[in-house]
Amino acid sequence: MAKYDFQNSAYSRLWDSAEGRTILTQILQDPDMIRYNPTLWREKFTVDPNITPTDASGTASFVSRMRKLEMGTMMHMRAPLGDSIPRDKNGIAFYTGSIPDFISDGFVEQAMEREYKEQQFIENFGNDGMIVAQFADELQSLIDSADQTLSNMSAQILSKGYIVYNFGKGIQGSIYKADIPAENFVKAGQKVWTAPDCKLIDQMMDIEKAMQDAWGVEIPMQWELTYDMFHNVFLKNAQVIDLVKQYRVVNDKVVTDNMRVTETMWNEVYPELEGLSPIVVVKEKQKDYTGIVHGWKDGVAVLRPTGFAGMIRHTSILDQKMYEKYGASAIQRTFAKTADGLYTVMNTTLDNGNLKEWHTDLMMACIPSLDEFLYHVIVDTKTADE
Repeated sequence: MAKYDFQNSAYSRLWDSAEGRTILTQILQDPDMIRYNPTLWREKFTVDPNITPTDASGTASFVSRMRKLEMGTMMHMRAPLGDSIPRDKNGIAFYTGSIPDFISDGFVEQAMEREYKEQQFIENFGNDGMIVAQFADELQSLIDSADQTLSNMSAQILSKGYIVYNFGKGIQGSIYKADIPAENFVKAGQKVWTAPDCKLIDQMMDIEKAMQDAWGVEIPMQWELTYDMFHNVFLKNAQVIDLVKQYRVVNDKVVTDNMRVTETMWNEVYPELEGLSPIVVVKEKQKDYTGIVHGWKDGVAVLRPTGFAGMIRHTSILDQKMYEKYGASAIQRTFAKTADGLYTVMNTTLDNGNLKEWHTDLMMACIPSLDEFLYHVIVDTKTADE
């Protein structure tokens, strides 16, 4: 059997500039190698088809615009040939934000590690399939990091109306604030939602009606509650439990004194209920180097228009532009994109003393923008009306 040529293997060519990009892209697009799990940012935001340009300083600023919706009023009675009354024109509300850069932890492979792979995997198995699969696992963790970062920021802008990034070990601080009208930040209602005597369904309906009356329009809306709030507050609310029991009695279903209401039971009742928009359960958590974190603000419920909440704004990675144009000749880099072009993977070959080493990094320059901000309602369920 001929000796396997490790230097020309698919794994080694991952760090070659031309052919490596093709192989790396194939790995990133292969569902058997890279898993794309459902994440909050994919559920709530769509990717902007346009790349946000950068200015001379390298800053990429986006503009989120929305025209105020308004129903027409009753017509005016007139005498024949009477003129109309000029109607006030509704302008376009907008806000701006900048797109930050992020980079994940990187992987470094030194010469002795590569030699070990060549001896153990190539000579024993006759191909590099196993080490390519191992490389894909490393890529998976980088993609997971990017997904978690975007999902955390998505949860923040949905539940807070602003994004502050205090995670990772790099730059931290405020990123941007959406221009949600002050009147869209509302309190729980007559009782806090965790109160034993809170008529939760009534209070949620009251909030919806008050906002629709204030806006003068009725548009399809949805409630968004975290998994914990839905299961430990909403489904345990006395009014909710009583409504479910009444439904089950009428429909000859089993009812017990200490019956635990489940999501399935609620979904049976909801179609019979008028005046309450559908409830969407939000599941989100991320792993930071300090432990498990959440982007969604504790105690907040959101009422917003159905559909996507906005777009993922993104710009080009400066590293790729500069390295491909002005990169040192002794350093070789390979770039490939994934996640609809949002994430950029960079493989680098460089010298470390007398030997080479190989790096893999993932970078992104993107952020979620809230594009239904005029009709986005943030409810503080822990504070009752005064």
